[in-house]
Amino acid sequence: MNFIKKHWLTLTLLLLILASLAFFLRKPLGIWLGGWEKTNRGGYFRVTEGKKWDKMPGAGYHIVFQYVLTGPEGDTLVNLAKPGVEQHMMYPVEPRNELEDAMQNGAPGSVVEVLIPTDSLKQRISQNLQIMNLPSGEHAKFSIRIIKVLNDAQYAGYQNQRFMERLQRENRLIDQFAARVTKQWVLDSSRFIKYFIDSAQQKPRLVPGQTVSFHAEVATLDGQLLINSAPTGKKYLMEIGKNTYNLAAFDQVLQYLSPGETGVFLVTSDYGYGDQGYMNLVKPYTPLMVKITQLTLNQP
Repeated sequence: MNFIKKHWLTLTLLLLILASLAFFLRKPLGIWLGGWEKTNRGGYFRVTEGKKWDKMPGAGYHIVFQYVLTGPEGDTLVNLAKPGVEQHMMYPVEPRNELEDAMQNGAPGSVVEVLIPTDSLKQRISQNLQIMNLPSGEHAKFSIRIIKVLNDAQYAGYQNQRFMERLQRENRLIDQFAARVTKQWVLDSSRFIKYFIDSAQQKPRLVPGQTVSFHAEVATLDGQLLINSAPTGKKYLMEIGKNTYNLAAFDQVLQYLSPGETGVFLVTSDYGYGDQGYMNLVKPYTPLMVKITQLTLNQP
């Protein structure tokens, strides 16, 4: 404490010099003080948990990881550090960018932080409005948790186990929902779609290439309504076989129906919003209820 009091002016001048250097070189002050290392490509990273590789693996390996992207002020822009939404990629033997360059260094169980210039980030992820609104000349930060590094055989087993566990969980939720709703449900076990068709008719089913219009209601199985077109009076119009509305469920369930029929379908997240979810409304790997009404065939 006496040392600080005695040399406060010197310390203040030193910090001002470092801050000035950081400003003119467009590098955060934390780079100079935070234990950051430079990658081969000139980016900056540090390992905040676990350890670096003693010897990096070669080709034929896969990284399983989660990550959080935060802005210059520490605000969360993307959060994929949630259970069940692990990302995966081939181990970057020849890295193509700053992220892959830094990820080479993370051993399983480690957390690698990577600084990315906001200008570079905006060029790469232009569809994210939050990212496009970031200030220029700053740095965003990826915090990447390396969960596993697996060879080809291990990775195939991991993916199969992960798929089966996820599918079993979603189908349990679908079965529980169906048990609460008294209908004559039919299960298509090849697609894992459970459905009920009201007043089914002896007519040919719809096929890819046909154009139809319809009203749709989409909800999570706990009752959260996501889509309901009927009150608007505006029907959906799409050609079967083309995922026009970025919801694969529509294209799949329409092929169980004929014009004039009404159907209720319980579908896994494979036909919904998958491992990304939808904004803050739908969590990753959420099964959905889809109801199709007022289905008509649009003649060419």
